[in-house]
Amino acid sequence: MNRDDIPQYPLIGSIQNTVGMGFIGTQATFAVANALGARAICAPTAYASAHGAFQDRSSWIADPQQFRKDVAFLISRQPAVLMIGFVPRPNLADIIATQLTDYKGVVLLDPVIGSYQKGLYVSTETARAIRDYLMPLAQIVTPNRFEAEVLLGLAGDESAAEHTFLNGLFDLGPQAVVITSFERKVEQHRTTLLFTNGYSYYRISAPYYPTLPAHGAGDVFASGVATFTALGGSPFAAALLSTALCARAVANTTAYGGSTVDPIAALEKWHPLGYQADDDKAMRFCERSMVESEIVKPSADDGPRLKFAPPKHKIIYG
Repeated sequence: MNRDDIPQYPLIGSIQNTVGMGFIGTQATFAVANALGARAICAPTAYASAHGAFQDRSSWIADPQQFRKDVAFLISRQPAVLMIGFVPRPNLADIIATQLTDYKGVVLLDPVIGSYQKGLYVSTETARAIRDYLMPLAQIVTPNRFEAEVLLGLAGDESAAEHTFLNGLFDLGPQAVVITSFERKVEQHRTTLLFTNGYSYYRISAPYYPTLPAHGAGDVFASGVATFTALGGSPFAAALLSTALCARAVANTTAYGGSTVDPIAALEKWHPLGYQADDDKAMRFCERSMVESEIVKPSADDGPRLKFAPPKHKIIYG
């Protein structure tokens, strides 16, 4: 049914875990997408009653045959942006990669494989499958620093420079790279993430709330990048706005869902729509939320991967 009086909402695909309560995985994507004027469709990789801190929760991992059908149906809807999050087993990564040959939109990969606090969430075989099967098919990737180290084999290498991380992931196939939680300054209450599209390299800093648990913060960030991109933003503008959204969602944490962050509460008070269409406007707008960006200068050993800036009408621009 096509009607001129009904707005057309961009569709976002979500292939990741989901929960019965809280803003985790697909629930975060649905919340952010719907609040910002997009719509979402999902194929769950796993389900849990709530996040992992609940000892009495139930959980299951998707049956491969059913999952294959779910992914096929999702891709047949041709969402503008397809977000891939937590994938618990290598065979599920293989199923996703096989079916992505029929997909024509933008793939955002959030490789949820671990953290410094808990180590790897998945087996080494699963982490390897995500790197080998899914990373080359993604246009945008959003790992945290721990995950970037695992994907690049840099664990324990404290001498690795910012360009080493960004260019290493860029060389695996993505056209835009965002590394979250790259550095945290607890005393200053600031956290830093890194961005590149192969030509521009940025350090983005934002408020950090060490006293709040921030369950689901990474899911909200990746969901924001997917949604702002689907709404016409460059990956750079999407990263800026999502950084501000994530900080505000953490600040609005309540007891709901076991203290998950709350993007709905954040977006009730903060209205970013329109700013995603222009990088400079996004930068100025996000400064009001204490989100600041600065250019990362190339080192003598490692410079930009692209000689010319990507054209503005391309998804990789930023």
